[in-house]
Order: sequence, then C-alpha cells, then structure tokens
Amino acid sequence: MSLYVFSIVLLSLIFMLVFGTWWDSSAPFKIHVAALITVMAVLLSAFVMISIYPILSLRLSGSLRKKQLDDITWGRDVSANLTMPSAVLDGYNLIFANRALLGELGMSGMGDQVIGMPLTNIVHPSDHHNLAKFIAGATHSHQPNETLTVRMMCYDGTTLPAQIALSPLRESGNANLSLLQFSSQSSAYPAATSAGEQSDYHLLIDRIEQIVFHINAHQEFIFLNPSWEHLLDHSIHESINKPLISFVHPEDRPIVESHISSLTQGKRTSCHLQVRLIAKNGDTFWVELRAKTTSPHRGERTSVIGTMTDINRMKSTEASLYANRRLLSTLLSNIPGMVYRCKNDRNWSFEFASDGCLDVVGYEPYEMVNATDFSFIQIIHPDDRQKTWEAVQRGVANHTSFQFVYRIITRSGRIKWVWEQGRGVYSSAGDLLALEGFITDLATEGDTESMMEFQNMLSSH
Repeated sequence: MSLYVFSIVLLSLIFMLVFGTWWDSSAPFKIHVAALITVMAVLLSAFVMISIYPILSLRLSGSLRKKQLDDITWGRDVSANLTMPSAVLDGYNLIFANRALLGELGMSGMGDQVIGMPLTNIVHPSDHHNLAKFIAGATHSHQPNETLTVRMMCYDGTTLPAQIALSPLRESGNANLSLLQFSSQSSAYPAATSAGEQSDYHLLIDRIEQIVFHINAHQEFIFLNPSWEHLLDHSIHESINKPLISFVHPEDRPIVESHISSLTQGKRTSCHLQVRLIAKNGDTFWVELRAKTTSPHRGERTSVIGTMTDINRMKSTEASLYANRRLLSTLLSNIPGMVYRCKNDRNWSFEFASDGCLDVVGYEPYEMVNATDFSFIQIIHPDDRQKTWEAVQRGVANHTSFQFVYRIITRSGRIKWVWEQGRGVYSSAGDLLALEGFITDLATEGDTESMMEFQNMLSSH
C-alpha cells in the first residue's frame, strides 16, 4: 500500500513540474480547468486509498485466518474422533495429536510436548530422509500417498515400528494441512508365497496341541489358536483384545508381567516361564510359556509371539514326588539310626546319609556325602575292618543281604558297637550300582564281651 501511495505522489509531482514548463497564461480557460481537475482527482484517489486500504486488508486477512482456523479445527475434530493413532500436520509440524497416538508413544496427557514441534522429533533419525521425501511427495500431489514404514520414538526411549499414511484435509484449504495416520506393525513375518503355503500354516497352527498366541505391544491378545479353548474353555472371540495377565493366576502375575514387559519394550528377546492359568470354570492349569519378540532391533517396542504347553500332569507328579520325599525325609529323621547309600569302593564313599548319622558316628551328612577327605572305613575299629569288608563282599557276590556287628570310633574318640544291615543295588544287567543299608547303635565299649559273642554269632551265619 505504501508503495502505491508513494507512486501516486511521485507521478503527481512529475506531472506538476512538466505542466509548469509548458504552462502558458495566454492559454484558454478550459485548459486551466482541465489541468486543475486532473491534479485534484489524483490527490483524491491517493486520499481514498490511504483511508480504506487498512480496513480492506484487515477484513481480508481476518477472512484468511478464519479459513485456516476452520481447516485446523476441522482437522482436529477428524483426528480426535479416530480410534487409530492420528495427527494433523501443517507442513512438517504437528499441530494436533489425538489420544491414541499419545498413548502409543507413552505420552498420555503430555500433548504439549509434541504440539508445534516437527514430526521428526518422534521419528527415529534413521527414517528422517525417507519421511521428508514421503511428506514432500504427498503434499505435492494433494492425493493420499502410499504408506511408509518408520520407527516411532516413544517417551521411554524405545522405538515402535509403524506404518504411516498422509492425506490432504481439504483441497480448497491450506495446501500444507494434512492428516497423518499411524498403524503399529503387529508382525514381522513375511507373507506366505502362495495360498497353498498359507493354508498349510493355518492347518498346522490349528491342529497343534500347544497354545499359540500373539500379543501386541500393550500385552493384549491379537491371535490365539483353537488349543486355547480346548485347554481353558475361554472362547477365542472373548479373549482377543484382552491382556494376557488377566488370565494368569494372581500369584504368578508379577513375574509374568515383568518378563512380558521386558519383551514388549525390547529389553530382552525371549523368555521361558512355568506359570498357572485360570480356566473359565476357575480351575488352575500349569503351562510352560515360551515367548519371543517379533522385532530384530533391541530397544524397540514390539509384539510378542509364543506358545503355552500343558504341564499340569507333570506338575501334579512333581508335587506328589515332593510330598513323598518330604514324608520319607521325616521318617528317616525320626529313625534311631543311620540310613545310607554308598559306593562299593575301599572308602565306602557315601552318596547319601540320613540325619541320624550325627547320633551314630558324630558327623553331619554334608561331611560324609561326596566328601573326598572322609573315609568310612577309617572310622571302623582296626580290628574289625577286614571282617566287615569281607562280609560285605560275600553278600555282593551272592546277591544277598549282609548284616554284622562291629566297632566304630566316633568323632569324639569314643568306641561304639553298631549293627549294620544292607544289600547291593544292581542294574537290569546285573551290574552293582551301590550299597544301601541301615546302621544303628548297640552299646558302648563297656559291654565288649557280649558284643563279641554277638559278632561271632552273625559271622558264623
């Protein structure tokens, strides 16, 4: 406007100077009046333009701003009502991000940290070049573009593979205003090369006895095979989009959540757990859970695939064996004597000794079992060592039990008379595996005469 006014004033001055050079007072009066009217018209035009231009420019700019605000508001409404992660772009800058997008990035309620910032702030640096070409192509064509796979930067530092699509909001609106939509990639598997192969995969997964599952980065089921219904009676339709943790026994939830969270955040690539699942009728089932990430990149948010194998029968057997061992241990600890298992070597190296060995020989079980510095033959009285060795070897050779009385020297140096009964343990091929038996106290050294008679009596048999 200022340039326009300056041009009018300058032309008016030039006209007046030129007019003054050829002005002739003897010219007709009509010429004088025409010149005066021309000058007044020029001055009046300049005055009018100076007066009304600010009003016109203000209305024009207000109309354009209103148009832009209408476009932005419309774009926000569109993206806000979308359930998938979406945003509104003005060129390369984010001017709105819906809740779904902020949730995917782990930034719920933190929209002010991304609004007004370049889109590249939430995209991995390695994808910036492809992103710039993608946006430039979509903006130039004013048509929805092909999708682009990028890695989104989450608030916790992990990355999330996603496909993005860019569409112009209005053809008549701001050319730089566009709608950006995201869809996180749930699988890294290549598509089957033919319909036959795909059918084979489905048949295999549907028939396999193990539960095959696929969960997204939010730990929600996105795939389950029929074995899920067969084992737990939960329908697949009702279970999809529900978190895995909701089907886990409350006591096992902390460890499952810890391991699965590490997988979805890319902190580890696999896990192996034994956990309890809750069936629809409330029963508990033990399963062996094996899971792996679908992304090859460490530190990238990812979905998880895995299997669950029914080990309920194995766990029941383990529990029964544990109860039997505990019962046997209780019985052995209350027997007034020592139950043992040892090798048939010159030291009679112990593989097992019950707690009663402390009362019998004065040694703890851990001091005798698999101990290189302990030899049971050495605590037998020197006069009885050869007799006991020969008695055991006769029983082993004849595959019969052996029993005899002999003296031992306890840890404290006391001499005790003990009675032992045992036999060899053989393999199916007849090979000797070990000796098993029982040793108990008889008397101290003060009753030597009667013990010697008892010893001779057993030896004769």
